[in-house]
Amino acid sequence: MIQELSTVRGKLEPYTEEIKAQVQQRVEQLKQELTPYTESLDTEALRTTLLQKSEELKISLEQSVRDLQAQLGPYTDDLRVRVDPLLEDFKEKVAPMTMQVQSELSQRAQQVKDLASPYVDDLRGKLDPYAQDLQAQLTSLYESFVKTN
Repeated sequence: MIQELSTVRGKLEPYTEEIKAQVQQRVEQLKQELTPYTESLDTEALRTTLLQKSEELKISLEQSVRDLQAQLGPYTDDLRVRVDPLLEDFKEKVAPMTMQVQSELSQRAQQVKDLASPYVDDLRGKLDPYAQDLQAQLTSLYESFVKTN
């Protein structure tokens, strides 16, 4: 699978380099076209030209992306055909292990619960009087607070 991804990457690299070169060329062209406006400080003309040129650049980039997608279509379909069976095989192999791990976790959790249950019950019995005493003290404090206010 990694080899297939490397192959696809190798096939994509010339296209991405071409798009990168086109973008850099358009940015340089934009800089050259805007230089007279920045030197003359004509901000309105600069703004208008910048908006127009950025829209042209956006359209050019969108077209380049569409072209790239059209050129890559066969490669992505080929990759999908190769990768899908590998993913299905992986799922088939992992699913039983997942069920086994889940089953073992459930068993271990039950074992911990069974082992801790006597200690929890004993601790609850020891702490219950303290909890009741604390509750009585808090109730008394609340009632005295309500009476004074």
